[in-house]
Amino acid sequence: MVQEEVIQQDEKVFYQQADTSPLMIWMAGCNALYCYLNSNWLEFTGTHLTKGGPASARGEEISHIWACSVHPEDRQQCKNIYLKAFATYNSFQRQYRLCRSDGKYRWILDTAAPRFSADGRFVGYIGYCVDVTEVRPTLRENCSASINSSHRLCKLTEQKQAAELKKAQKQLQAETAKRQVVESQLRQKTSEFTAILQVLPDLYFRIDADGSILDYKPGKMENPYILTGDFQGKSLRECLPTAICDRFQQAITQVLETQSSVSFEYTLPLPQGNNNFEAKLLPLPDQQIIVLVRDTSDKVQAALIESDTKFRTIIENANNIIFALTLEGIFSYVSPNWTEILGHEVAEVESQSFIPFVHPDDVPICVDYFQRIATTTQKQDAIEYRVKHKNGSWRWHTSNSSAIRDTNGNVVNFVGICYDTTDRKQAEVALSECAQREALLNRLSNQIRASLDLNYIVETAVQEIRDLFQIDRCAFFWYRQDAEVSYWEKVYEAKSSFLPCLLDEQEATSGEIKLIAAKTLNREIIRINDVETVGERTAQLFLQDFGFTAFMSLPVHTKSGEIGTFSCGSCGGFRPWLDNEVELLQAVTVQIAIAIDQAKLYTQSRIAAQTAQDKAQQLEAALLELQHTQAQLIQTEKMSSLGQLVAGIAHEINNPVNFIYGNISHAREYTKDLLHLVELYQQSYCPPTPDIHEQIYNIDLDFLKQDLPKILDSMNMGAERIRQIVLSLRNFSRLDEDGTKAVNLHEGIDSTLLLLQNRLKAKPGYPEIQVIRDYGNLPPVVCHAGQMNQVFMNLLANAIDVLEESFVTSHTLWEGEAPMSLVNNSKQRTNDQGQMTSPQIRIRTLIKEDRVIISFADNGPGMTEEVRKRLFDPFFTTKPVGKGTGMGLSISYQIVVQKHGGKIKCISAPGEGAEFIIMIPLHEQPST
Repeated sequence: MVQEEVIQQDEKVFYQQADTSPLMIWMAGCNALYCYLNSNWLEFTGTHLTKGGPASARGEEISHIWACSVHPEDRQQCKNIYLKAFATYNSFQRQYRLCRSDGKYRWILDTAAPRFSADGRFVGYIGYCVDVTEVRPTLRENCSASINSSHRLCKLTEQKQAAELKKAQKQLQAETAKRQVVESQLRQKTSEFTAILQVLPDLYFRIDADGSILDYKPGKMENPYILTGDFQGKSLRECLPTAICDRFQQAITQVLETQSSVSFEYTLPLPQGNNNFEAKLLPLPDQQIIVLVRDTSDKVQAALIESDTKFRTIIENANNIIFALTLEGIFSYVSPNWTEILGHEVAEVESQSFIPFVHPDDVPICVDYFQRIATTTQKQDAIEYRVKHKNGSWRWHTSNSSAIRDTNGNVVNFVGICYDTTDRKQAEVALSECAQREALLNRLSNQIRASLDLNYIVETAVQEIRDLFQIDRCAFFWYRQDAEVSYWEKVYEAKSSFLPCLLDEQEATSGEIKLIAAKTLNREIIRINDVETVGERTAQLFLQDFGFTAFMSLPVHTKSGEIGTFSCGSCGGFRPWLDNEVELLQAVTVQIAIAIDQAKLYTQSRIAAQTAQDKAQQLEAALLELQHTQAQLIQTEKMSSLGQLVAGIAHEINNPVNFIYGNISHAREYTKDLLHLVELYQQSYCPPTPDIHEQIYNIDLDFLKQDLPKILDSMNMGAERIRQIVLSLRNFSRLDEDGTKAVNLHEGIDSTLLLLQNRLKAKPGYPEIQVIRDYGNLPPVVCHAGQMNQVFMNLLANAIDVLEESFVTSHTLWEGEAPMSLVNNSKQRTNDQGQMTSPQIRIRTLIKEDRVIISFADNGPGMTEEVRKRLFDPFFTTKPVGKGTGMGLSISYQIVVQKHGGKIKCISAPGEGAEFIIMIPLHEQPST
């Protein structure tokens, strides 16, 4: 096993070296399968191998590639020679046509020799191929003749085999001699190729993925590349500087990842000085790499000399300044055109710091710029700064600079190029000022269209003008001439903090006012560059009192007759008012005048719209109130009609019921006496006559005597039940009661439940609705009994509707654990379809402080917060069309809140039922 591993390792090394050979090389194992084709063979045929897979599969793939590349007519002959050699372990040659990558067949001379291990064991063949298409056309003809002769030998009869065999032997001997000549020529070509490799100038070494040197050949380099003598097994980091080793490691990683060649240049310090080299890395199997290194110092030096000459020519003819700075900021070089651009002689600049030449405000910008260049390798954007001309003026320059670094990456100095941008800067400033003016007008126009708030527009205009003109004071005034004494009304003022407010500390005289007002009324512009030049003494003193040294005023006249003025002043001496500034102010005054007119129109339209809106709101409120009143009247009329109907029915039923109820007791006594008389007759006349006996049998006298009293008792119970119903109807209607009265609320609730008894009973598909009465000890409560019964009826009817609907829709009330019911704080009981199995209504009454609380709670599906908030709104209902009017709860709210001064609220959540709580005063409260 150890020997086989050694052989395999040796073969891998051979494969790596064979890939760099210019010959086409192949190898086969002892199993007669091809196991290797070098890169030149694959490149010649235009084929490639798949990566990975077991050795057996790889051998079959290589053998398949070889067979497909050989001309079909030559395959069998090659195979016969190949297999015959494996039987004898002898060297052999074969000549065949091989398909080149362009699809053309080339004649190949293939020479092979056996391979043996160290212990003499046969391990396969190795061969190399040479293209002999142009070299030996005669050899191809001889080979063809040999093949033809072999075919003729097969066709000879047994009698002529001996003669023909001798003739064929002579031909083969001649061909063998010719082949030996070809082999001699090929060996000569091979020795010449080896000699060429020896005289190549490139240094060669083979490394692994970690950078360890596996093989090394110095080539024809004059200077020693690796200074250490024993290089075998050493790492590149032991033989080369760290920076260069890092660059090699980057290239190694890139080669291994991409499996393609990588080249780079670098400088290596040697005893004779720094030399420039170019390295080319090529991938090998098993994570190994071939490195070819060439000395390019002479080429680089010549390129540098040529580049320096061109650079100096460019510098001397350039319109821009080229400079070099030391790390301390000292000019080590400036181009000659510095004198032409900035006036200084070159000698006056070189060896000087750059700081005296740069504007003090821009020095930090330049220092920060050079620090960023020195600390980062990223390219920096150009900077702008001011440079001092020899005549004292400041010129704007734009500069790009970069850092020059040594081989170790340390910054040596800075180089840069700068050019004069003063004209562009001045144009930008002018354009910016124009843009600012246009922006101011646009903002004012937009504000006029957007807000129509005149005061805000004036404030913005005053502040913007002061900032734009960089003056000490700007203000806007209205001239009020309709008053008994004309005066200036200041709207807004923007000023420097050290200045007093206009007209606050001192009042202007009428003469001073008229002086300014006269020109304003005449639409004249007051434009004073220097107050000292004003000929009117009164005006001069008036302006000087407020500290003005320069003054300008523009009038504003609106279509409605109002007059105003923009006043601008400077307190720092002579200040010329430019024409474009005056034009800007004139445009602003036009916009302000438009704004005033639009604001007035807007105010008028807003007042008219507000008046119309108020009237519309009044009409809407009246209509809503009318609807509420109408609905309430309809509902009241319905309840009144219902009460009258109930009272009439109760009265009509009550009379016959009283007649029946009053005579049942007498009928019971009469029946008892008659039955007793029958018993006496039976005792006295026994046995009875046949006719009597038959009649007793027919009427079942014994059963009649037992059942007749029971019938009378049932009639008595029915009559009593009818009396109770009639009493409940009369109690619910309360037609005989007017206004408030102390009543028993429990009787009203029970009467309502009695009327709804039919809906509470169980019906097909509906279980019985259980009513839980949790009555407290209530005294008689002063209230409108009939109206409170109406509230009870609405709340109980809604609760029954909700509980019935939960069964009709088969609605699943919740998912997961059942929620708590508001009826008894217990989990709701449901069946598999999510329906309640025990619908309940809980009525609870109690007294809290001076209020009576009545609660109606159900364990229905509950409601959302949105629905709960709108429960008491008129005409709001969640019932289907035609089933509810949306007025029941609204009227109940009015009865409780407005009629009784109480409160009504609802507590509900989805899946938790609903609870309506009524709170009314124990004693009568004035209605609202």
